[in-house]
Amino acid sequence: MKFYLKRPLLAMMLMLALCMSGRLQAQDAGNVSGTVVDSVGNATLPGVSVVIKGTSKGVTTDVDGKFQIQAAQGEVLTFSFIGYKKVEVPVGNQTVIRVVLRQDNTVLDELVVVGYGTVKKSSVTASVAKVENTVLDQIPVGRPESVLAGRLAGVNVTQNNTSPGSAPLIRIRGASSIDAGNDPLVVIDGFPGGSLGSVSTNDIESIEVLKDASAAAIYGSRGAGGVIIVTTKKGKSGKAKFNFNAYAGVANAKGHKDWITGQEYYDYAVRYQNREYKWIGGDTSIPVWGDSRRPNAYQVSDVLKNGNNVVWEDAVMQSAAIQNYNLSVGGGNDHVRYYVSGTLKDEKGTLKNTWYKNYGLRANVDVTVNSVVSLGFMLNPSYSKRRFASADINNYVKFPSFVAVQNPDGTYPNARSYWGAVVSGQANPMATLDGSYYFGTTVNNLGEAFINLNLAKGLSFRSSLSTNLASNTTDRFQASWATSTGLNSGSQALSSTTSIANENVLSYTNTFKGIHNVSAIAGASYQKYNSSSSSLAAVNGSFNNDIIHTLNNAIINPSASASSRSQWGLISYFSRVNYGFKDKYLLSASIRTDGSSRFGPDNKWGYFPSASVAWRISQEDFMKNVRPVSELKLRASYGATGNFNIGDFEYLGQIGDVYYSPNNTLTKGQTQISYGNNSLSWEKTKSYDFGLELGLFRNRVNLVLDYYDKRTSGLLYNVSIPSVTGFTSSLSNVGSVSNKGFEIELTTKNLVGEFKWETSFNMARNVNKVEDLGGVQERITTDTYGMGWILRLGQPMFSYYGYKIVGVLQNAEDVKNSPVLAGSVPGNPKFQDVNGDGQITSADKVILGNFQPKAYFGLINNFAYKAFDLSIAMQASVGAKMYNFENEYYQGALLGAMRRSLVDTQWWSEAEPGNGRVPASSLSKLTYQSSSDAYIEDASFLAVRNINLGYTVPSTVSQKLRLSGLRVYASLANPFMFTKKGFHGYNPEGYTGGEIAGTGSKPGFNNGATPINRVYTLGLNFNF
Repeated sequence: MKFYLKRPLLAMMLMLALCMSGRLQAQDAGNVSGTVVDSVGNATLPGVSVVIKGTSKGVTTDVDGKFQIQAAQGEVLTFSFIGYKKVEVPVGNQTVIRVVLRQDNTVLDELVVVGYGTVKKSSVTASVAKVENTVLDQIPVGRPESVLAGRLAGVNVTQNNTSPGSAPLIRIRGASSIDAGNDPLVVIDGFPGGSLGSVSTNDIESIEVLKDASAAAIYGSRGAGGVIIVTTKKGKSGKAKFNFNAYAGVANAKGHKDWITGQEYYDYAVRYQNREYKWIGGDTSIPVWGDSRRPNAYQVSDVLKNGNNVVWEDAVMQSAAIQNYNLSVGGGNDHVRYYVSGTLKDEKGTLKNTWYKNYGLRANVDVTVNSVVSLGFMLNPSYSKRRFASADINNYVKFPSFVAVQNPDGTYPNARSYWGAVVSGQANPMATLDGSYYFGTTVNNLGEAFINLNLAKGLSFRSSLSTNLASNTTDRFQASWATSTGLNSGSQALSSTTSIANENVLSYTNTFKGIHNVSAIAGASYQKYNSSSSSLAAVNGSFNNDIIHTLNNAIINPSASASSRSQWGLISYFSRVNYGFKDKYLLSASIRTDGSSRFGPDNKWGYFPSASVAWRISQEDFMKNVRPVSELKLRASYGATGNFNIGDFEYLGQIGDVYYSPNNTLTKGQTQISYGNNSLSWEKTKSYDFGLELGLFRNRVNLVLDYYDKRTSGLLYNVSIPSVTGFTSSLSNVGSVSNKGFEIELTTKNLVGEFKWETSFNMARNVNKVEDLGGVQERITTDTYGMGWILRLGQPMFSYYGYKIVGVLQNAEDVKNSPVLAGSVPGNPKFQDVNGDGQITSADKVILGNFQPKAYFGLINNFAYKAFDLSIAMQASVGAKMYNFENEYYQGALLGAMRRSLVDTQWWSEAEPGNGRVPASSLSKLTYQSSSDAYIEDASFLAVRNINLGYTVPSTVSQKLRLSGLRVYASLANPFMFTKKGFHGYNPEGYTGGEIAGTGSKPGFNNGATPINRVYTLGLNFNF
């Protein structure tokens, strides 16, 4: 490990040793006792924490509210109890102290960001979830989205690609669009359309998620996928406070343990070749090697058992160093407040020659000019670069075990170097990794300037101008010795985007007669987005050498080069009114209208209303004597949101490139490539939500229940049109999809004394269903391997569609007497004859499952004892199915790598039928398996996502180091992952087939997703 990693680790260990060395004992300590009572009724309070300020020394009150502690005259006692305000009492000359605690409504008065404003948590009438950054920045994740996994009901965060710098997938209350995307809108400090990848977790103050349409409707045409609002840290008045947070560690991939090599590998290869040879009528008694009577294609070389016994998973993976550093400073006075931060992140990939580096800066400045005028700005430039692999993981680990990683002379052998053309001609995996130079570079700068005018009491006006400038560069070069063809290749793609947003909001808030709370906003917004891209590619093999990787060293391929330029604009007007009567009866209503350049002249504008109500039953007179109930609220809401995420100017008949050959000369021209639709309009999502919020025992127990029903209509996707038009499809508003479900969030403070224990549990169940397809019953997409993905009325979107295996054909008699696909032989699948006609046809295909989980769960436990704290985060998913086609590569069909769990269970002969369900793996019969449920596996899992153990150094020690606070911590990410028996993938959330993106989507398809990484880190966080 390089020295730059050793230094922070050494510093952490020295710091930890110093912290644990103890603290100086207080001088002249005496016995102090007393009683703690409630301000209402003077009832004694058991379990109150009594701690000497600045130390970890403390006690708790007994069942009679009494305490006794050794404390010196100059020390201060801190009294704290859940649901009450903290009290500090100087000891002085007192030996007996009576302390009165008053109830604290901070939890209910906590502000929640809801879009263009904030409301008290107790006054929220919609379904909004919030996560505050307490120690989230000390969890080793590549991007901020990952820390949300398992923390919010209805917010499903999946890490389908674990490569460094890869973004996780977020779905809020299910997918509802086919062509227009299902990602949530990200709003960063008020800027709509930002990227979480550009924000450092260290800079985040809180994350709010607007889950239902009544909350998200204020964002109109972009709120259908939900809204994630990120609020970053701001400076506070006072002297400058510095914070330094750093962690470093190592990541290891969680791989498979059942790879086969040596004699066992050879034996399985012989069985495989004999089975194939027997199927064509061959004599399997003929020796498998060196006998000309047996065709070469069915022979097996002795090199398989006498080779190198390489486990390619071990050869291409590595222990990967990771490190993250953040330094921030915040402070100011009554007129100017600032927060400035810098972050450096460096992650090596567990797949060799992959990595991710990120550098980010942030400056938030707020200036109060006078009682009327305040202004400020935000600046957040970031730079990231990553090196990524040229192929999915299966392309590296499926290689035959008898091939050496590298020759003594430094060259890379392939399988045919040992054994002719019978085996794969694929290039050596290490050659591919070492000789593929794939880089992605992103430069992003988000900035905002604003002015706020206090026009009158309760009336203010805020105007802001924001810009987001981004550029992306992708450079690819592959050396000739890294390919199976021996031809080098290269390309470069450039893209840049500019987004400018101006938002103007007039806000009013007031309370009339002490019982009527009114707040309202009215605003206008304008956003313009410009994009351009260009790409160049070389003719394969045209690079003069493998040393210079730039395109000036090659011949450009005109047909693989292109450039484009586009833009879109959005104009919006919106308003919202909140009303509360006696803080018991709450009402919120909003309306937004958007005009977008993306839609046809007949439907440029969309209207998105919402309304929500709530009744705080706990505030009623008849509830005042029900002391166990701290909060009880019922709420109901309705809202409409939209989705405008389609291509620019899709309503027009678009122009594209075509090639033709007048006079036998290849010529490039342009022609119309799509059919126009002037009526193209928004996808609209209408949603109902009914919720209950219950707080018990001074809010030590909090329960939130939600039931929702949302339906998306006017789906944007391509439908077939008469070919007489000159085209075959047109983008139209056709069909609808529904998502219904319920959510549970339960937070409990189990122990509140010296030993504290808090638990947060959440669960979500979502049912996705296709409601309408524009007059047809179903649409099917079939991939080259035979599996189908179906859109069918009444079923979840893109369910797997194929034959259901009911067994394996055992012998010729079984083949003769069973309904089979043409050409079936013993060892092939026996399929269910659904319609009972005695034959297997496409009419016998059925729905075989779906990639979407039926339910998902999260569980967070936080413990604290004196100076120690421990957090354990867990996540679970139930019911999702994966089309794990990757299994095919490890079953012997390619004479490549083999896994014991995938070869032991398959059919080898009537005498060796395996488990009776797994057919014989064969390239010659591949579609018989791939068009069925042979590779569909249950992707349910239970994962421990993170364990974080911290120790806060006593102030007597940290002050000696001239620090105002010091915490050291150790973190373990993904320590345990439990999957269903029979699941063979690296990652139950890992899909390589992409997400829903059109009628040809193949979600749930896995052809080699990267493994989950177990990450060990040590860190420290200190203030000065």
